[in-house]
Amino acid sequence: MNYNFYLVDDDVSVLSILTKIIVNNNLGDVIGKSTDGEDAIEAIKRMRPDIVLVDLLLPKKDGITVVSEVKRHLPDMPFIMISEVYAKEMVSKAYNSGIELFINKPINVIEVINVIKRVDEKMKMKKVIDSFQTAFQNIRTLNGDDQGHEPEPYKNPRIENARTLLGQLGILSEAGTKDILNMLEFVFEQNDLSKRGLFDHKLSDLYDYVSRKYEKERGEQVNDKAIEQRIRRTIGQALSNIAELGLHDYEHHVFEQYAALLFDLREVRKEMDYIKKSSRNRGKISIKKFIFGLIEEVN
Repeated sequence: MNYNFYLVDDDVSVLSILTKIIVNNNLGDVIGKSTDGEDAIEAIKRMRPDIVLVDLLLPKKDGITVVSEVKRHLPDMPFIMISEVYAKEMVSKAYNSGIELFINKPINVIEVINVIKRVDEKMKMKKVIDSFQTAFQNIRTLNGDDQGHEPEPYKNPRIENARTLLGQLGILSEAGTKDILNMLEFVFEQNDLSKRGLFDHKLSDLYDYVSRKYEKERGEQVNDKAIEQRIRRTIGQALSNIAELGLHDYEHHVFEQYAALLFDLREVRKEMDYIKKSSRNRGKISIKKFIFGLIEEVN
């Protein structure tokens, strides 16, 4: 953990204590301090720290006002509020202004460390979720469209559903995603009338279809092995993304819905352990399980 902190409290001894806790416990650096709310607002907007610790009761402008005014300009700025006020209405008002958590006065070292670690976890989880959401914006990369136009929708709505699902997994811009969607398109075209035999296809046949499709449509020669490797890397990234999500929010709907459907849960746990650095072994993927799980989900 290595964040830049800004501290706001009218008690200089509290500022000193918080600084020592942050620095001595390797939580990050303190890049600025204020003893009143008015100065703090301008300094925070200018310096843009990673995390702000702000007292509730301040001269000129109180902590809630500081949070509210900064959030209008920097809506994602995380605030931790310091207070010895326990009135429910004030606590509720503080959370409504956009704070993450409270630290109670008098300052307790263990509480400060634990609260900052919890905010760190929330920030990491937000980054993971944001990566899934921003994946939808990478469709231009996926389709090789330098003009940034929206891609033409697939004729089969199940392929569109699959594209949405892959976006939720954060892999929409990965090179192998186009290959996966083309494989699904072939499967559904072959079995669209009978609704049978969806799971009877061999992966080698699907690779071969994609290879021939690229050669016919673009004059691009891509051998089956290259397609398989692209897909393997893409699914590997999906495994890493969903393991990261599971670490921060085990009950997130994306994790609950797809972890077991598209992957072996034991391998997801291995990947989670690898990310936590409690194991040197990464989780393994099964292309067949992923592809057929995808077919099952969108069919």
